[in-house]
Amino acid sequence: MKIHDYLKNNYGYSDFQIGQIRYTIISILSDVSKLIIMGIFFILTDYFFQYLAAIATLLVLRTCTGGLHFKHYFSCLALSFFLLYIGICQLPKILLPRPLYFVLLLLCILINYLFAPIVSSYRPIPNGIQIRKAKRQAFHIITIYALIMYIVPPNQYIITGFWIIMLQSFQLLAAKIVRKEVPHEASIEIMDI
Repeated sequence: MKIHDYLKNNYGYSDFQIGQIRYTIISILSDVSKLIIMGIFFILTDYFFQYLAAIATLLVLRTCTGGLHFKHYFSCLALSFFLLYIGICQLPKILLPRPLYFVLLLLCILINYLFAPIVSSYRPIPNGIQIRKAKRQAFHIITIYALIMYIVPPNQYIITGFWIIMLQSFQLLAAKIVRKEVPHEASIEIMDI
């Protein structure tokens, strides 16, 4: 007996509910597999601990702001890998004057305020309360990160987190430009190239 039929017959789930369960399981497995694949690369290149710092920063921010969403696994993996690679391995080599970090984080707060949240078309469009909550969360997250950067002496993990916040913020801007729409009128989906 198929799992679909089993859930429908034994638990009375509707086709829609079964579809939601399927989507959730596939999403979790997809994201975990991407994290593992990228993690293996960063282990092999001796950037694993920066990868963990980057993922922690990205997950905290992206869960409230959303961003670009791809319909195909490999497109998502490629962009995720590219952004993490440059955020971990390349951009931290650029040394900025300390005050510039805070100016750029202020710019990130502004970008997140204007464009977040951007959700997948598979998720409900957020209402006004959810939008305001996401904007507040992004503001708090980036502000707390700025305070951490101010208190903690600069190190590779703090700088990596900074660049991840920058990249996450600018991909929100890219999502807006790609769709050329008013924020929150519709979800963003990018087709595989």
